[in-house]
Amino acid sequence: MSEPDTLNVRVTAQGMTVRYEYDLRVGGSAGDSPPLEMEYTVEVDPGLVRGCRARIDQALTKAAAGEPGPGPAKELAKWGRLLHEHLFPRVQGSVAELVTRLHASSGPLLVRTNEQEVPWELLHDGTDFLGLEHDLGRRLMGKRPVVGGRAISRVGRALIVGDTLGDLPSAREEVAKVAAWLGDRGIACTVLLGQEATLLDVVTELASEDTPYDLFHFCGHVATGSGTTGLMMHDRQLLGEVVLQTLSSRGAPPVAFINGCASAGEGEVANMCMSFMVLGAKTVVGTRTEVADEGAWRFAAEFYGQLLAGRPAGAAVRAARTALRDRPDAAWASFVLYGDPAAGIAGNAPPGNPQPPGPPDDDLTTTLAPDAQRLMRRVHAASADRGGVASVDLLQGLLGEADIRQRIEESIGADVMEALDQVIDQVLSRSSGGPDDDSGSDGDGTGPDHDISLLSDTVNRVFADAATRAAADGRSSVTTADITEAFVAVGGGVASRLLELCGVPLARLLPHSDADSDTDGETGSGTGSGTGADTSVTDIALLPNGDERLPMDDLSRSAVGIVRLANLLADTRGEVIGTYTLLLAFGAMGSEVLRRAMHEQGAAGERAYRQLSGMLTPRRRDLSPRVHDALDRARRRSAAGRTSAGRVGEAAILLALLQDEESSGRELMNRIGVDPDLLIRSLGRDR
Repeated sequence: MSEPDTLNVRVTAQGMTVRYEYDLRVGGSAGDSPPLEMEYTVEVDPGLVRGCRARIDQALTKAAAGEPGPGPAKELAKWGRLLHEHLFPRVQGSVAELVTRLHASSGPLLVRTNEQEVPWELLHDGTDFLGLEHDLGRRLMGKRPVVGGRAISRVGRALIVGDTLGDLPSAREEVAKVAAWLGDRGIACTVLLGQEATLLDVVTELASEDTPYDLFHFCGHVATGSGTTGLMMHDRQLLGEVVLQTLSSRGAPPVAFINGCASAGEGEVANMCMSFMVLGAKTVVGTRTEVADEGAWRFAAEFYGQLLAGRPAGAAVRAARTALRDRPDAAWASFVLYGDPAAGIAGNAPPGNPQPPGPPDDDLTTTLAPDAQRLMRRVHAASADRGGVASVDLLQGLLGEADIRQRIEESIGADVMEALDQVIDQVLSRSSGGPDDDSGSDGDGTGPDHDISLLSDTVNRVFADAATRAAADGRSSVTTADITEAFVAVGGGVASRLLELCGVPLARLLPHSDADSDTDGETGSGTGSGTGADTSVTDIALLPNGDERLPMDDLSRSAVGIVRLANLLADTRGEVIGTYTLLLAFGAMGSEVLRRAMHEQGAAGERAYRQLSGMLTPRRRDLSPRVHDALDRARRRSAAGRTSAGRVGEAAILLALLQDEESSGRELMNRIGVDPDLLIRSLGRDR
């Protein structure tokens, strides 16, 4: 199966505006995806995006209700065109190039994004709607564990649920039509209507240990209550993501069709399509707004007909949209496909054999390679009684990998290795003692009261980083090597301190060719054989053995900053500066010398530099509220003054920090004998 062209869209807040970062990856054969070609950045007004979306939804709602007014096609084109022009402004030359490349794309198109505000299918490029020009699907990015799910070679069984409260005659009629249509094609259908469709009955069917369902069709109410959004069952209980976790070992049906009011609406929690994908569904179709009865049924029939005939999901949805385009109820425009548009119902995996719970990566459908599946099965099995996976659980799993274990044992000796195992076992056994004991949980509350699919914050970050590494290499599956490298890159959490106790540097988990003979001093003092003695100082030939300050007078200003950052990194880890840490500091400081040298190696070097330079980029949660506010103020002032081509300079950040009368930064200046107000005036002149 060929991979679709992928438009990656990452949205980040930038004060009063938001930043949309695009890159377009041209698809190819599976596993042979080319590197990212070019990145495009656009500043976007979120209010304008929300306004256009609201007008689009209003047009769809009026059309579905049969209200008089301008033709829905004209209204949709008007707002879709305006939104397209705002998101892809041609005044920026590089973005115009992106529009041209999108228009030239002839295969399936996957929009991979962390936002749900934009109705991508209804953007209008001046020629037509994207959802009619492309076999378009969406893939959401989030922070939740994902069940790998199962592939199917055909649809054999379908569960059809509707009119659960007995107040929607049209939904009951749709159920009858869908069941008859599928039944005529040899598909065994189970129908649950009204009082038969209780929460318990529906979940029991979905979790059946007999032949699993391949398709789930729902038409009825979607509601929100007590912070939970779900499909309304007969007893007014909600079938939401928490209840769907019951399917984590079986996996949700691979195909789901949800015809409910705003079932594909904005908001991660409120999105039932996303909930089904988290539990392993591969192709999910949902509605943006309420759809006219006949239009909903016609769309479902067209979609199922195309899908069962062997066409990929994106082509099936596009064909259904095209077939219904001239209907006055505009039903075609309300349906959204979540999942790979190039995927069909055919597959090689045996039914009923889902992958283990996978990474909570930014990519909700990122899968685990076979070696990573084996690793995570061991980790989840070992942590079952603790209700979640913490960094120590993941470390124990990694130490179960033969090559990693051999590398560690050769470094510290069998006796110390045994002691490390005992320390890990002791920490993990204590964390199973009860809900009040969070030992080994990375301090994130992962404890025995939580579902096994929960991962600690550190492990979440590991999988997010691992998926990024895989994507940068053009791979869709995360390997054990990706997980190991990511574990080291994010610092290992609590687990790293256990390694330190036994004199094992975190980087020892990586397969460095010189790891046994030269650890660059990153073992600390150690308790092992002494093979990790520090060589980093003599390596860079800056300082003979001794305890005096390192001479800096002969270093350039940028080199001084890099060495000082390396010292700070090493100090926080309880290590001396090794070559690994020093190189990490070069990347974090955005060394132009290193960038030019790495870029000479082509696309691979460019990807590697982006990875290295981004390793230490903080998350919002890593900043104190004061620092976060100061950066926002600096951005706003720089934007207003149009300084440095839109870049926020050092002076702007320093001014924002020092102008906060109660900041500890001002206190520091006073403590070292500097008048903060005079400093502010000097910085103001520098701007």
